[in-house]
Amino acid sequence: VPKTGAIETLLKLLESHNVSSKKWVYEQYDHHVQTNTVIEPGRGDAAVLRLKGSNRGIATSIDGNGRLCYLDPEIGGAIAVAEACRNISCTGGIPLALTDCLNFGNPETNDVAFQLNRAIKGIGEAARKFNVPIISGNVSLYNESHGQSIYPTPIIGALGLIQDIDKVTGSGFAAENDFVILLGLDEFDDDFNNLAGSEFLEIVHGLVEGQPSINLDLEYELQSLCRDLISQGLLNSAHDISEGGLLSAIAESCIIGDIGFKMAECPHPRWDVAYYGEKQSQIIISISPEHKTETISLIESSNIPFMELGIVGGKTLDLGDD
Repeated sequence: VPKTGAIETLLKLLESHNVSSKKWVYEQYDHHVQTNTVIEPGRGDAAVLRLKGSNRGIATSIDGNGRLCYLDPEIGGAIAVAEACRNISCTGGIPLALTDCLNFGNPETNDVAFQLNRAIKGIGEAARKFNVPIISGNVSLYNESHGQSIYPTPIIGALGLIQDIDKVTGSGFAAENDFVILLGLDEFDDDFNNLAGSEFLEIVHGLVEGQPSINLDLEYELQSLCRDLISQGLLNSAHDISEGGLLSAIAESCIIGDIGFKMAECPHPRWDVAYYGEKQSQIIISISPEHKTETISLIESSNIPFMELGIVGGKTLDLGDD
């Protein structure tokens, strides 16, 4: 792997508006809501608030990807629901309710009418798969600039319930020598990652191309496994792969936890696909050494594919000796 090229690309992606930190926005506001905030913005895949008088909490997340919906409105709509729920699951929450904001261009044109119809179809299909009702929403249409419609951009807000607030999980790596595992895809998967609609393709190559895809059955089982592992107190962190791909997600976990990571090996012959693809249904988890055997046993019994990525430690992000 040409490590110099991979790291240079990572830095470009971390600077992009879709991947970079948004703390300059949220730090302008008080996010310690009545002293109930458990996971602050930027510290987890979803924000978490405790419910006073109980040991339970709620998790909230908002998600959407206009590029993916532009390439395939139905798949993109389903992905928006899946990722909003996945973010809830990565904190240990069970998704309970959804809301939507449908942002589209001029619906009087055939292409936007098609986009709106198919995006709603995908959102509905995914919501039914997760058995989560869409309880509210709004629509913003006729969004154009110089006669050109915006990308179809349905935004999904999700609310989840956390049964035990003491076991809530953030996205930052937590401790030296923790093992890091990728749930969802293993090194023998022929389609390990997918560059379709990725930040990498647009930022590095100026392209918005490809066919997004999602397996909702795998997604459902993956999220269920993640919640089970968290409820048993086995995970030190959980962070899903989305904009920017695997390496961006790892970098974010390092930055949040203020700790380094060493990759065991590049998980795919093509480093661009391995590090920057944005294929769905992937979660990075970190585990203490004493919990590794039990955790892997539970993952294997779930039939969710997985692979070991490396070990937490030090102060640098090291791609190994490939």
